[in-house]
Amino acid sequence: MNSDFLIAASFSVASLATWWFVMFSDSGFGQMARAMAKKGRYGKNFNALFIPGFGLGGALILLMKILLDLGVSAQLAKGFGAVGAMVIAAAFLGLFPIPLPRWMYPEYHLAKRERIRAEKLVRGEAVKMPSSGRVAVEAQRLEQIVREQEAAQRADKDESSR
Repeated sequence: MNSDFLIAASFSVASLATWWFVMFSDSGFGQMARAMAKKGRYGKNFNALFIPGFGLGGALILLMKILLDLGVSAQLAKGFGAVGAMVIAAAFLGLFPIPLPRWMYPEYHLAKRERIRAEKLVRGEAVKMPSSGRVAVEAQRLEQIVREQEAAQRADKDESSR
């Protein structure tokens, strides 16, 4: 393998990993990337469409190169390359402020994680809380609200049993 291949593979993997952290992680890196995206000039479609499209398209083009080097059918390999090129072309739509479905944005997945965490707290299940950042502050606030509600319910139950 030559160095160009390794650089392209690293870039594709880094793009897809960054997208995963932005969309699905409450880690410090995910929070930092979401904060940088809000301050950035590209808009929210950059993280929702451009980064994953560029990473996936690059990975498909690299797969084409691997298949060609292995001697697999040229039509199959070029098919992967064509799909990769189309995905990269579609990724450039992420640079424009067009509306996308809400599930394509990091805010949707963050709200979903917070809702699931709140439902688990209400049911009394153990919940893994984020360790830092705005998400951690929201989780701690939510946990405090649930504790206050439970204390109020116990107090009402004690008063009604007297």
